[in-house]
Amino acid sequence: MLSLLLHMHQPDYRHPRTGVPIMPWVRLHATRGYRDVPRLILESGAQVTVNLVPTLLEQVEHYVGGGSDLHLDLCKRAADTLCAAEAGWLVEHGLHGTHRAFEWFAGWGALRVRRDRGERFGAADLRDLQVWCNLAWFGATALEEFPALGELRRKGQGFSEADKAVVLDAQLACIRGLRALYARLPDVSASPFAHPILPLLIDSGHAARNLGPFDDPGFRYPEDALAQLIEGKRAVEAWIGHEVQGVWPSEGSVSPETVECIEKAGFSWFATDSGVLERSERAGHGPIWRVGGITGLFRDHGLSDRIGFVYADHEPGAAVEDLLHRTGGRRILLALDGENPWESYQDAGAAFLRELFARAPLRTCSTLAREAPTGSIARLHTGSWIHADFRIWIGAEEDRAAWRLLRRVRDLFAGAGQVPVEALRALWRAEASDWFWWYGPEFETPFAPEFDTLFRAHLAEALRLIGAPPMPELDVPLKAAADPITAPAGEVFPERTDAFAWQAAGHVRVQSGSMAPGPGWPSRVDYGWCCGELAVRLVGPDGVEVSGWAAEVLDDSLYLRGLDGERVPAQGAWRLLRPIVRPE
Repeated sequence: MLSLLLHMHQPDYRHPRTGVPIMPWVRLHATRGYRDVPRLILESGAQVTVNLVPTLLEQVEHYVGGGSDLHLDLCKRAADTLCAAEAGWLVEHGLHGTHRAFEWFAGWGALRVRRDRGERFGAADLRDLQVWCNLAWFGATALEEFPALGELRRKGQGFSEADKAVVLDAQLACIRGLRALYARLPDVSASPFAHPILPLLIDSGHAARNLGPFDDPGFRYPEDALAQLIEGKRAVEAWIGHEVQGVWPSEGSVSPETVECIEKAGFSWFATDSGVLERSERAGHGPIWRVGGITGLFRDHGLSDRIGFVYADHEPGAAVEDLLHRTGGRRILLALDGENPWESYQDAGAAFLRELFARAPLRTCSTLAREAPTGSIARLHTGSWIHADFRIWIGAEEDRAAWRLLRRVRDLFAGAGQVPVEALRALWRAEASDWFWWYGPEFETPFAPEFDTLFRAHLAEALRLIGAPPMPELDVPLKAAADPITAPAGEVFPERTDAFAWQAAGHVRVQSGSMAPGPGWPSRVDYGWCCGELAVRLVGPDGVEVSGWAAEVLDDSLYLRGLDGERVPAQGAWRLLRPIVRPE
């Protein structure tokens, strides 16, 4: 028997002073994962749990109410009315997506090739771009409901303003139908209001439990953790119109103190990762555990990651067969992002999900949590779903600088008297995990400056709403620009094991996008020449060579291959390495 939890989340992209999203990803995902998942659950009757984040729901309602964003505003405009600056912005920002999407959609891919060559875009090209940067995101259920979208994909180019209107009208229809879909689902759980790392709100020093001694930024506001949980539950219940029983703590981050807050907030179960379970003091076995006064469910890390990172390259029937074989009939919880994985599936994951929902014996997390516990936990480990620690959110100096700014602003609330609700919400948004995810060296995104800007803008807005004077430090970017590639300074010596073997190597950061593939994932590729041959090694975030992966070039793309033979694309790495390894 399987329980499946699909977690729906995107950062809060709205600028606090305007309320307008500065990035379009909620709107675009709303035509694919956010819509396909509930539609396919309801179509099949599958007993699946979907987890929702209130700040995501607020952004959905922004569009339902007629709101827009800069990306959408420029797409709505007649292409021949765009000025040079607007056209340049659209060419730069309208060609972001997975590398596979540009292969699947030849018209979109051709536009990207032309941009990378520095070619000029005329009005017809800009109109094609306006269409494709929306059309490419639609999932299977939207294509089934709006056949004109498939016709436009086959057309590929030479779109008209009427074609564009068809795409944008279908997009809005998808967004407006979301709330009714989620209200009918068999089981919905919630995350805290703005998706914070709850244990770090309670006491940032608790990161030492899994990181060891570190420079603690001193953030200690357990009341914020409890308030975000209470508001998260209330907001999701208000949106779907019925009670929520369970919680997915943001990033599966838990601690003994967090579980106490979860129970106080009125939840009856929580879910996190098997890596946390393995490091906890426990007696028993299985997926259902008594933790204090409530039930803890622990996802199978490896099998969950197979859905997120492996099965996109497999035939759906074979992928589901492999998954069911690996479960061995055990009671297992699978939990993963509900929207991001499907970007790597050619049909946005619909065939895989339909096959899974038809063949797997599924039951909701709330149903599983009502069963008798299979074990008890005496001491719960403090950690997250990534390496069972908090390194990504507080392990780097850049992370801790952000936490120190957050603490300084939060401390001012104590003397502010009666604090307006909107000031608290602005503060909660600044406490979100997303900003800290992109600080530090672990992940890269072309939108890092925007994330940095949003974090500091939420803090500035919180100060304004409590009547505190502006803080000049909030005008200074925290995000350091990382050089994605450096050239070798000399020869390398792969057979040596001392510190000098790779001292002269060049480096390429592995861009893993918005998801963490799990323990052992390399963060950079070191490369250099040894006796005239190219030598490559993979290095983890801690600077230690990753032995469980190998680099492999296939079809002119760089892949990382695990010990089990599965290949995972290393997004960005080969694009940067290729001009040096294979100069034109």
